[in-house]
Amino acid sequence: MASNGMMQAIGALERAVSKLEQQVDGFKRATPAPPSTGVDAAAAREALRSLDELIAQIKGQANG
Repeated sequence: MASNGMMQAIGALERAVSKLEQQVDGFKRATPAPPSTGVDAAAAREALRSLDELIAQIKGQANG
């Protein structure tokens, strides 16, 4: 079983990812044209999905 500290860290990561996703959605709604920042939106979404999968794996190991 995972320590309380590890579970709190996982929870903090989940909240941070959720907040980042909300901010990205807000930026997309506020910006009619793609921003010229050089950020690859598809790669950023894939990175977020990958982080979500990693969190799920860590949770599975912590509970297993």
